[in-house]
Amino acid sequence: MKRLGLILILALAAPMAQAQGCVRDPAAGFDAALAVTLGAVRGDDPQALLNQMSAEGVSFGPEGEVVSLAELRAQFARRDGRYCDLFACNGAEGPLHRLFVMGHIDKSVDTKHGLASVFINANSNDELDLSYKLSPSCRWELNGIAAP
Repeated sequence: MKRLGLILILALAAPMAQAQGCVRDPAAGFDAALAVTLGAVRGDDPQALLNQMSAEGVSFGPEGEVVSLAELRAQFARRDGRYCDLFACNGAEGPLHRLFVMGHIDKSVDTKHGLASVFINANSNDELDLSYKLSPSCRWELNGIAAP
């Protein structure tokens, strides 16, 4: 009887975990999040990029200045600030835009602690560092962008 109860609990828990957006393999979920991030910038889709960002905001640059998600949304709506770094403003490509490529990628995914780092074109003058964290709802969120 106890075994049947445990099986029922596990059977009910699986759909709840899926409904919360959890994936069985966080590393595979990370690959999808990275692809969406790169595609959003390269495809000029600011809304898709905002959807990838952490609710706590995103740090920019090696010093890690954190910009809140609300402020990023405002800048993206006005098409100024960090929007101009990531996309194009006044006909000029942003300095970070060209770094979002599917080139040589080194990544480190720590599913135990819910952290991931990505280095695109590592050890070159065109390096881009992205950092992600796994949210409580099991979704990888972009929380850092730096071009050292």
